[in-house]
Amino acid sequence: MDNTGHKKISNKKKEQIELISNFFFSFMLTFFIIICLSLTVLKIFGFTLLNVRTGSMQPTLPVNTLVFVQKVDPKEIAEGDIITFVMNEEGIPATHRVIRTDTASRTFVTKGDANNTEDPPVIWDNLIGKVKFKIPGIGGLFEIVTSEKNRPVVITIIVCLVILMFGLELAAGYIKKKKTQMPENKK
Repeated sequence: MDNTGHKKISNKKKEQIELISNFFFSFMLTFFIIICLSLTVLKIFGFTLLNVRTGSMQPTLPVNTLVFVQKVDPKEIAEGDIITFVMNEEGIPATHRVIRTDTASRTFVTKGDANNTEDPPVIWDNLIGKVKFKIPGIGGLFEIVTSEKNRPVVITIIVCLVILMFGLELAAGYIKKKKTQMPENKK
């Protein structure tokens, strides 16, 4: 205990806390940088990442599956492919399986694996792309983090993490500098 009656934290404990906090902030910053770079690279290669919001494609694509949709020529789409397309005038995307392709009318007939009925014909111009990859369980989190309405909050969190990380580094450096400047009898 110090002369104020408070327990002193040992130097070893302080070093452990500093190490853990540095790791945490470095990990979070690296995580956000990797996500941003990955999204940029995927966009360059024609991918759009989307969250599956409904159960219409279960069990193949459960709710909250992150799907990687690559832009392709509509002529490359075959029966059985899973595609993402603009479903209606509101621009809402849907991801369903192609049942038939009609090249004469330039339409696809699609159906969700869990649905009993086919969708209305999808015109080729409404095709967003073909599902190439999927990661179940993280689509909801991805949607929250990348949502345009949440962007200010996400950017604020990233900036705060960076500031906090550098602030802790500066504080730790200041404390170490103060300790090395203290006379031996006051340590």
